[in-house]
Amino acid sequence: MEFYKALIGEKSNKKNIFSDLIGEWDIEWVDGKGTENERHVIGEWIFSEILNGDGVQDIFICPSRKERIYNPQPDAEYGTTIRVYNPKKQKWDICYTCLGKMVYLEAEKVEDRIVLTNLSNDKGMNLWVFDNISTSKFHWENKTSLDNGKTWITNGEVFAKKRK
Repeated sequence: MEFYKALIGEKSNKKNIFSDLIGEWDIEWVDGKGTENERHVIGEWIFSEILNGDGVQDIFICPSRKERIYNPQPDAEYGTTIRVYNPKKQKWDICYTCLGKMVYLEAEKVEDRIVLTNLSNDKGMNLWVFDNISTSKFHWENKTSLDNGKTWITNGEVFAKKRK
């Protein structure tokens, strides 16, 4: 047992920062907010613990399986994310993938938000931010800054409600 603990490290006593997201969520994806091209798409986001609780995987489905029958989107996105805590960095290593794309990020808790920094982006700074997290809802944004964080553009956002 000691060998095993040395090999994988002691499990952190810190709370998994993604624990409150575990479950099935109905989402509303919004992009182009405040413009004539503003769009709202109904989707779903499913989070599960993996690796004996040391990781979290999600499946992002937008539009939802039901919605895509009636409202297919030309840029529909169905992807998955793997998140595993890295005790050396004291941050989460993350990989998101969907058809034709792989994004590497790292995450940490910043006050009451979970901030994911895109390590794959070569066009400015890119963050994915979870905030307003409770057991029944959360908000998520994909943000970009082309001036080293002085100003931010919201590329898209999600409003999530937990399924009953």
